[in-house]
Amino acid sequence: MNRLLFLPLLLLIGSALAIGTLSCDRNTKDKGTGAKDSSIVKIVAVKDTITPTQFPPLPIDYEKTKVLKNSYVVDRSGVELRQGPDQSAPVLGKYPYGTKLDVIAEEGDWGAVMDRIQRDYKGAQGEMGDVTRWEKVYVAKSKLGKQDQITISPKDLNLIISITINGRETYYEKGHSLDKYLRVELIDEQTFSAARKTSKDYLIKDTMSYPKNGKVLELPLKNGEKLIFTDKGIDSELEERYSYKGHYDFLNAYAVEGNYWESSDVRLFDKQDGHLIVECGASPFFSSDKNYLMTLLADPYESTGDLQLFHVKQGKVSPMLFVRFKEWMPTWKEELIFWGNDCCIYTAANHINGYWGDEGALNEKAQFIRISILPQ
Repeated sequence: MNRLLFLPLLLLIGSALAIGTLSCDRNTKDKGTGAKDSSIVKIVAVKDTITPTQFPPLPIDYEKTKVLKNSYVVDRSGVELRQGPDQSAPVLGKYPYGTKLDVIAEEGDWGAVMDRIQRDYKGAQGEMGDVTRWEKVYVAKSKLGKQDQITISPKDLNLIISITINGRETYYEKGHSLDKYLRVELIDEQTFSAARKTSKDYLIKDTMSYPKNGKVLELPLKNGEKLIFTDKGIDSELEERYSYKGHYDFLNAYAVEGNYWESSDVRLFDKQDGHLIVECGASPFFSSDKNYLMTLLADPYESTGDLQLFHVKQGKVSPMLFVRFKEWMPTWKEELIFWGNDCCIYTAANHINGYWGDEGALNEKAQFIRISILPQ
């Protein structure tokens, strides 16, 4: 989390013992969930204007502190975290919409949550430093709720953090509203289901035609040669594992999936001479008119929804754009991502802070999105 700009003179009397003791609390405990929690959320700090004696910091022992429940910030404007259960207590920062919080107590209109707070200090010899430790902080209960209240709003849909066109990436640290290339809109489940009935899958899944021989996958080419893929480095950072997914007749292409240490891809190879046609970050989907190819996946490391879009013409696949959406992630269920016969992309999706369930499992509930390609 961002550094909190606090300088209370009596926060610590800078003995070496005190510094060593507090520094031991820097280690975090793994909660075993993929959801964002309060300990990793960036917050915006302000200067302390209240004397520490009125609302002193409240350090806690993480190992001995029981979490009563998890709550989520359901106010779109976020919620301030304070040093005490009072509107006049110092504001330590602000949790954004959707943040998962560990509630350890409830005191009237306030929820006490635990978080790692970083503070500046001045030692006895005038030395400056900082220390991070677990503390009890307070948020207004009226701004908290359950995870199913975390939803995608129309304003979230077009927010992106980057876009790549013609090999050139533009990055937006604070997000940017995409006002061309694509139109993204929320739709109801009935519209989604109707569109799903019109989708087509052009992949011919003849996976048993080319079984692997141990670690080796061989695909015959029409020129008499072979495409050969060999697994290696299993369970190491050099891991490569390959599998045949099927082929596309209209493109005369094999589809081969590669799984690596922390990533994967699907590549299409020409069946005539084996040249690489296109490399996709996930399973490719072709539009009903076969003029477009897209991939859509959730990046759990960056918490983004990543859309690749290609143009297909005369057997050649050319990149059009690569967009990373900031506030939502598509479903993890591949069968719920498709092209409709209207040449629109459809997907089930969740807000980035609603993608994981309370227990760390992937969320089964979803909203529904339609993406249209705008004329240029």
